[in-house]
Amino acid sequence: MVVALASQSADAGGWDTVHRFVHRTGNCGPGKEVMASMYSIGTRTSSGEPMRHDTLTAASHDYPLGTSVTVVNPVNGRTCQIRINDRGPYGKSRETGVKIDFAPGAAKCLGMRGTQYVCLPGDDAIELAGVPRILDGGTIDINGTKIRLQGIDAPDSDQVCVDEKGTGWTCGLAARDELIKRFGDKPWTCQVAGRDKVGRSLGSCAVGTESVADWIVRSGWALAVSGSLQAYESSEAIAREAQAGLWSGAFIAPASWRDRSRRTKIVGADRAPSSATEILLGAASTADPPSPDCTIKASFGWTGRCTAQRPGGRSYAKLKMGPGKRWFCSVQEAEAAGCRP
Repeated sequence: MVVALASQSADAGGWDTVHRFVHRTGNCGPGKEVMASMYSIGTRTSSGEPMRHDTLTAASHDYPLGTSVTVVNPVNGRTCQIRINDRGPYGKSRETGVKIDFAPGAAKCLGMRGTQYVCLPGDDAIELAGVPRILDGGTIDINGTKIRLQGIDAPDSDQVCVDEKGTGWTCGLAARDELIKRFGDKPWTCQVAGRDKVGRSLGSCAVGTESVADWIVRSGWALAVSGSLQAYESSEAIAREAQAGLWSGAFIAPASWRDRSRRTKIVGADRAPSSATEILLGAASTADPPSPDCTIKASFGWTGRCTAQRPGGRSYAKLKMGPGKRWFCSVQEAEAAGCRP
């Protein structure tokens, strides 16, 4: 939970009288003007990241976690790219109308001194259309714009799952290939709004009248994201009941796979053998790529910055794979995840 800290003028009369001191500016143009505050209490955010006072992050109930939002301070004209990594505000400030809580670093970037109105992007989405290049089970590229499908979490190409016989298989590559097989040569239409933490656009995409995200979850190749603006939980339940795709054996939820340890929870079919535990959690420190085609190494720093190394590169052999590392199958896929050489 986060606690909002209002400006001194708001504190003077309490949240019940905040509107006497904090007013709209009318300077947001096509954007929307919302009340914002600051918070600095807590040790861990809803995304699982530690609460850090110096980061350009914020808490909101209106955006998916990981979304990057362009925020403008209409008082001084400052513009900052703020990442949503927490849920909030709560309590009296939310009841009063506060829509977003900034960490101190984000508030400093904007030049805020307390509770005030800020400009957020408008609600209108941009439409992109075309035959996409499918990078993984949840990421595509349309005419140079990388789009992450909203409301779902598909396995990355380096993810390994275990089938009912206890054999490991490259479920991340399978999810990508099934998406290509189903929709790869067809034109997509995507409604795009906002960005994730590595700068990819967030979109809801359809082929004709069929939702791509709903199909991939219902087919068992991705999970529904809890608390997202889209609701795919019923489609996930259908896939789980049918033991389709990932649910045919045992696996680690994609979000947990990216930061797995020996304590990470394993999900999937109950009939998966006991060897699944060793195969999946042992992969947390594997030095082998999931496929001979996936030989690009990547290392993620504690800030989330990613550096990729191609075979033959000067530091390729020195980069030991393990926690905080990932394999990629192409340069485009590594770049889509925010990696740089």
